[in-house]
Amino acid sequence: MSFYNASDYLNAPPKPVIRDVTPFGPLIFKTHYNGWNWAKMEKVCEDFMNETEHKIHLETGDAGSTAPNYKKQPHIMPEFKDFYKFIEPIVSDILFSKLEAYTEHGYYVSNSWINYHGFGGQTETHHHGNAVLSIAAYINFPKDGGYIQFRDPLEYQKGFLLKNYDDEMFGWKTIEATTGDVILFPGWLRHRTQSNNNKNEKRWVLTTNYMSTYQPLKK
Repeated sequence: MSFYNASDYLNAPPKPVIRDVTPFGPLIFKTHYNGWNWAKMEKVCEDFMNETEHKIHLETGDAGSTAPNYKKQPHIMPEFKDFYKFIEPIVSDILFSKLEAYTEHGYYVSNSWINYHGFGGQTETHHHGNAVLSIAAYINFPKDGGYIQFRDPLEYQKGFLLKNYDDEMFGWKTIEATTGDVILFPGWLRHRTQSNNNKNEKRWVLTTNYMSTYQPLKK
């Protein structure tokens, strides 16, 4: 039996061209919304937070959320109407063109909320259950505000191949963002946030879940 090692690879003659022919589509998408006016939205967010703030168990440090709150949610508030009008065709494109969701079922916004992270605030590892698509829209992203990170869904397979598997180095991938960026991803994909390292400014995020009815559309 012959064994293959790294030195064989490094000392081998020039190799033929190798193309990535993976037939599976991407999972995480980003777009940009130019409609936020933070001078106006800051008061909207602060007032909303003062009315409904909750400390979610996933949040550490200076952080707060308007969830769970089922009587007042951003997607049914007039202040966020323009954003949801903007994002609706993008959601449709991702669901049906990119993720190839079943076209005979209905899809709808199941819930939405706002959260903030002050200095040192972050959100721990979690997922959004059976949400077919989750959206993180950055209403205000300060300098050094901390990014969202996603868990590699192939973590177990990749970890098996690496002797010195470093969970933090290989298991988490960071998506950079700025104010106005919108990140969309399947709800089952585990994620977390980095800490906000800005001592003077909060990171504000609008989060939305889309669910499937799992029922045929009425003709």
